[in-house]
Amino acid sequence: MPTPITPSAFVKEAYSLEDEGSMVDFYKKWAADYDHEMLDQLGYSAPTQIARLLSEQVTDTRSQVFDIGCGTGLTCVFLAEKGYANLDGIDLSADMVGVAGERGIYRELLVGDVNLALPLEDASYDAAISSGTFTHGHVGPGPLSEIFRILKPGGILACTVHQGLWESMGFRASFEALVNQQIAQQVSLELDSYYKNGPSEGWFCIYRKST
Repeated sequence: MPTPITPSAFVKEAYSLEDEGSMVDFYKKWAADYDHEMLDQLGYSAPTQIARLLSEQVTDTRSQVFDIGCGTGLTCVFLAEKGYANLDGIDLSADMVGVAGERGIYRELLVGDVNLALPLEDASYDAAISSGTFTHGHVGPGPLSEIFRILKPGGILACTVHQGLWESMGFRASFEALVNQQIAQQVSLELDSYYKNGPSEGWFCIYRKST
């Protein structure tokens, strides 16, 4: 069997960040090399996997899709290759957003904190996607209400949540509350790996906004 991949010092440093300033500094330092570290060195597959799951639910390539914590744009590469053209995104790091913009796949990119109110109108997107944002305490479940606010009725949220935070950070409780309040419906919830040949370490979540 293949040897399970383990996070490099790069990923360990990312997981250890505790405040907004240190996160901005870290991603400023690593923006240019992020894709190489994650894709080539670690075999990071979560962005493609969550994008594929989204595309199975949102088949119209004209759909408006918002990328939460877009980073360098890895999550939307798959969607762009499939013909999705109305892709927008937001990230805390201006440097990461700069790299994402160079891909030429986004219609609009914002620099901002997803823990704050999103500068977007109600029911303006058909889907939202996020990979690697809900991990090791960087962003808790607080933004979920804002994400569902900007989704159209029937819109899809596709996101990954690190297994270690699912209970401790309140993601499970928050999603269950959204379901109980009839704001959202669970479509699928799968525990899988973030890396090729790696151990299962994160939840791949698909939720639909109630109509």
